[in-house]
Amino acid sequence: SLRSFALAAAAFSAGWSLMMMEILGGRLMAPHFGYSVYQWGAVIGVVMTFMAAGYWTGGQLGDGPKAVPALRAALMAGIAAAALTPWLGKPMLADAAGRFNAVEGSVVGAALILGLPSFALAMVSPICAGLSSLTGAAAAGRIYAVGTLGSIGGTFFASFYAIPEVGVSAGYALAAVLPALACLFVPGGKRVAAAAALAVPLAWAAGHGEGQGFALYRETPHNTIMVQEDAEQIRLHLNVAWATQSRLRKDGGPTGLYYDLFAAAPALGNGTRVLVLGLAGGAAAKEILDSWPGADILGVELDPAVVEVARERFGLRPEVRVAVEDARRHVERSPEQHDVVIVDLYSTALIPFFTATKEFFTAVERRVAPGGVLVMNVASPMDRDALVGPLAATQGAVFPSVYVADAGRGNYLLIATKEARTLEELSVRLRAAPAGAAYAASRILETLAPAELAGHPVLTDDRSDIDQRSLTALYGR
Repeated sequence: SLRSFALAAAAFSAGWSLMMMEILGGRLMAPHFGYSVYQWGAVIGVVMTFMAAGYWTGGQLGDGPKAVPALRAALMAGIAAAALTPWLGKPMLADAAGRFNAVEGSVVGAALILGLPSFALAMVSPICAGLSSLTGAAAAGRIYAVGTLGSIGGTFFASFYAIPEVGVSAGYALAAVLPALACLFVPGGKRVAAAAALAVPLAWAAGHGEGQGFALYRETPHNTIMVQEDAEQIRLHLNVAWATQSRLRKDGGPTGLYYDLFAAAPALGNGTRVLVLGLAGGAAAKEILDSWPGADILGVELDPAVVEVARERFGLRPEVRVAVEDARRHVERSPEQHDVVIVDLYSTALIPFFTATKEFFTAVERRVAPGGVLVMNVASPMDRDALVGPLAATQGAVFPSVYVADAGRGNYLLIATKEARTLEELSVRLRAAPAGAAYAASRILETLAPAELAGHPVLTDDRSDIDQRSLTALYGR
């Protein structure tokens, strides 16, 4: 019957829209709070909390006289949230990030952008179950099954189509479409549907401002890719504009950032076979090739769109081989060995936990050839010991010698050797670096020292607090 269809459509659309907004909300929060376990824990926890309140409220209304008006209102609230979040969400999240630390702020931010739609759209299924022509468990089971199917569809649609194909803001517009259509079949809902029709272009319009001020702006399943370019330099940013993944000066000079120091990395090993985990725009590859012509470089990068940008915008040279693959998967499965393995892996300014554990470094050690080295960039501007010590201790559980050098501007290089090496042995190698790498070698020599391993935890796949440590290292709180 039309009534049964209307109720099923309302439940399906509510589940679809809510899960779309949950996925989109995580992406919207990332520039402020990262992709850490805390951020996703906050998103899921907040959504479930407000859904519980919505289920309770919807169940209390049941099939009473206020049920149908409440159903219309709940759908309209979800539509309004989808329309307004692209406009209001970013300033609210920025304000929360300024007022709270990253852990607390992620909970507050999630509540600000997801609390209302989670509560409102969760009301829909119990109201529809109460209004159904069926009774008892049969009505609840059928309605909640349909709503769950909608949630499944919204999850896949947001993840595999909306974000990579049309972007986050337009994705919110699409999240409003199905609830707006469902209103057409709800008694008295045609006026609501007419008002909702205005919400879709409102959310869609928010996307037109995205990318302004960037030479390139692109949404992918893995990243928001941003390129800034001026007469002197070009910079690559992934997900957050304040963190630079690659920087190249157009005159070919040193950038003044840690990338410059990678030019000396082959001097520490026994050859020029180099693996770069976290290729980004190819700054490390460029520095090495400039100083070591003929070096065999393999870059590993998760996002194929980043590789395209590196080739097209950053001049990544054709001789640099690229594997589009997860870094951990690569080191666990690849049979190749390399004289130098560079690890520069970040996701929204945070090191993914599974690329900073004893198990990961064990796999990396197998990729390091005899006499070779691991060189890892660690960004820890606010609290050096929050990350450098634990990561050094974790590498020390696998490699016989671990050293640290200050790369400037809050970055540090951890250097782990395949065989035991003394500080003097590494210093001799650096002093013998070719002219093109002399600047980088001298910079490393200035601060190179044995890393302090004692008293720091060894991070494992089973137990790692690197998310919290990364937030402390970046923000100091």
